[in-house]
Amino acid sequence: MEGLALILLWVAIPSLLFSALQQLLSWRKRATSSQPKFPGPKQYPIVGRVHDLPRFSLWLKFQEWAKEHGPIYQTHALNNTFIIVSDEKIAEELLVKRGHIYSGRPQIRSLIKHKDGPAYSALMDRHDIWKTQRKWAHAAMAEAYKHHFYGHVELEMKRFLGLMLLDPARFLDYTREFCGRVMSRLAWDDATQGRTNGDSADQTLHCMSVSGPITNTMTPLWYLPFAINPWKQFEIKREAEQRAWWLCNFRLAKHRMLKGELPNDTWAYRYFEQVQREGNVSLEQEEEQEVFASCMIGFLNLVGVVTISGPLKFFLMAMALHPEWQKKAQAEIDRVCGDRMPTMADFANLPTVRACLKETVRWRSGVPLGVPHQAERDDEYRGVTIKKGTIILACEWTLNRVPEKYPDGDNFRPERWLEPGWPTYQEPLTRYPNFREGQSMHTFGWGRRTCLGQNIVDDETFVFGAASLWAFNSGPKICPRTGEQVPIDTQATNSHVILEPSPFKLDFKPRSAERAKQILEGYHSVLGELKL
Repeated sequence: MEGLALILLWVAIPSLLFSALQQLLSWRKRATSSQPKFPGPKQYPIVGRVHDLPRFSLWLKFQEWAKEHGPIYQTHALNNTFIIVSDEKIAEELLVKRGHIYSGRPQIRSLIKHKDGPAYSALMDRHDIWKTQRKWAHAAMAEAYKHHFYGHVELEMKRFLGLMLLDPARFLDYTREFCGRVMSRLAWDDATQGRTNGDSADQTLHCMSVSGPITNTMTPLWYLPFAINPWKQFEIKREAEQRAWWLCNFRLAKHRMLKGELPNDTWAYRYFEQVQREGNVSLEQEEEQEVFASCMIGFLNLVGVVTISGPLKFFLMAMALHPEWQKKAQAEIDRVCGDRMPTMADFANLPTVRACLKETVRWRSGVPLGVPHQAERDDEYRGVTIKKGTIILACEWTLNRVPEKYPDGDNFRPERWLEPGWPTYQEPLTRYPNFREGQSMHTFGWGRRTCLGQNIVDDETFVFGAASLWAFNSGPKICPRTGEQVPIDTQATNSHVILEPSPFKLDFKPRSAERAKQILEGYHSVLGELKL
């Protein structure tokens, strides 16, 4: 292995030297420029400022710099210029009001052709493929929300609770699988793909993250000859397998559609029905058309896993670490629902549950750096020229801790959404807080690149949060040897672009023997409807 590493290094040296020369010339040009610029940390020749950037929890460093340099500052990393924003009004000015300038996506070196499409709509540049897929996905998601996702969330929740009762130690696996199953049912009516869906999402996130392949930061290595390029070999294999999986599910759904067996509450049915309305009753298509559609549905399916499973895991952590709020939410659920499992019909009457969920996403954001935007042309802001290609990050971690809006921002305080006097309080409580509208919606991004998933996040997190609190009491795991609580590091994560917490341990116990019986009855009641 060491020999291979040395060979790769020697082969890469000419490319690395050329890149270094480019960076040196670029640095000298910046250093001698007299143009106004935003404040920022000290920069170094060639590399800019990368030597003290942590691979994990990069957002903490950005928060530290924001305290020193203000709500908008800039830094450089190799050949990229970054502008970091930690003020909502500035982010709105650049990313919303000037969204026609700042809605590009930066190149992720280790994710093949993501800017061109059709595989990853959220990571594409703004072109016709992106516009077509986004328009279709928006309409499909809106229609499903009208029907609260056809009851799939509640059905899968009953399965989840049954599994938790039988084997609570696997709560992290079951949580991600729950999200994968809901999305796979909506996409193709095949919940058995749920676990594969979660694993595929996790692999994709790895390949698009700074903490992933080294070629995302040492980009010259990407251009090594294919025969000695393990990163490109891996990515080509991974991407081909993912596309083949999406296409296989798409074709199986098409076969069921033609036989009249595909449920009309799936996104695949919606697509095929549109094709047939246009006159193609037999659904015969060129492979390019099939790939386009299978990627469109596949990515919509995949992104619904990674954006929800992390917040749900953090919610379980928050409830275990804050038993006073666990008890308040359970008292509310018992008063409203009694012995039955909560459903979306209880949404208006469970504001404490919604506040705990909303506060979880503020306290431990799933996207703490924000999703990067890229300037599509030159612009000027506050007298500073922002060059085409500059990457803009609205740092979610820092935005969620602005003292004027989020007092005591480092601590878990659901009352900020429930009690008048807090800056984030909104009425009526039958409507707020939620993930569809109102305060602190920047979690879902900005402007023309806003995530389309607010509605499913709202439904899925609510049902999951309310039902899990209805079913179980939870707390930190107790070490059988010492009798002490097993510590939980609330900031330990996988450090992907979209986070999940690192594995941690909790204890779950049914709230009563009667409640355990109800959980099992619910589980058995859905066995006939679910593919397990």
